[in-house]
Amino acid sequence: MKRFLIAGLGTLLLTTAATPVFAKEVATSSQESRNQVTRNVKPFNLVFLAYQGYFQEQGIPSNGAFLNRVRYGDISAEDLVKSAIAFGRLSPDTINNRSYLSAVNNQLYSLSRE
Repeated sequence: MKRFLIAGLGTLLLTTAATPVFAKEVATSSQESRNQVTRNVKPFNLVFLAYQGYFQEQGIPSNGAFLNRVRYGDISAEDLVKSAIAFGRLSPDTINNRSYLSAVNNQLYSLSRE
């Protein structure tokens, strides 16, 4: 019985010592996958997120108010990209990506015509 107790305590000690290391690896992996996701937000998805109200904290309204502000030119591609950067959905260097901004502008233009 003494052997089982010592073996059990030894196993418990080893698993307890390995848990923080494993947790750090999982956290790092989660952070890396989150970074990949933020860099792959398509322009259509960015506009759709804004329409759904994901950027209300940054002053961008949702639904009908969003459509009206797009139609009147009150919301630009730069506004959406800056809001997404502040929200953590895009990497900060996206604001300098002219092709991405142009694609967002095209999505906004499509909305304003409907």
